[in-house]
Amino acid sequence: MSKFDNLVQKLRQHGERLTIQRRLVIEALCSSDEHMTINDIQHYIRTNHLAHELSEPTVYRIVQRLKDLRLVSQTDMAGTGIVYQLIDNPPHHHLICLRCGCIIDVNDNYFDDLRQRFLHDFGFEVRIDHMAMYGVCAKCQQAVDEQA
Repeated sequence: MSKFDNLVQKLRQHGERLTIQRRLVIEALCSSDEHMTINDIQHYIRTNHLAHELSEPTVYRIVQRLKDLRLVSQTDMAGTGIVYQLIDNPPHHHLICLRCGCIIDVNDNYFDDLRQRFLHDFGFEVRIDHMAMYGVCAKCQQAVDEQA
């Protein structure tokens, strides 16, 4: 089953309709394994579906609904801004170097202990769909250490 078909099936399982606008946004999100901004989604639709133009608020509302259904993640990637991506299996997170900008993918399982601690200590079930953490990568840290 394609990513698109899988997402449509999940949407319908939630009792949601597949409108033309939703189809276009879902197709755009499925077209890339990379994170997409609202403008990226609009550009994809404009480029690939010349007869359709979706306003920024419309795309935003659709993406927010998909996020509420836990089908799409939203992350603030600093220089890029707010980006969206299909929640894949397994979900992943990012370590972003403040010096060189490199991005390191981190498997979601890395946060299992943290989720359990929040649940145990606070009775709070943490929902970590997609997280970006900032710091300095090993390569840049080594360069800093060598300069000192």
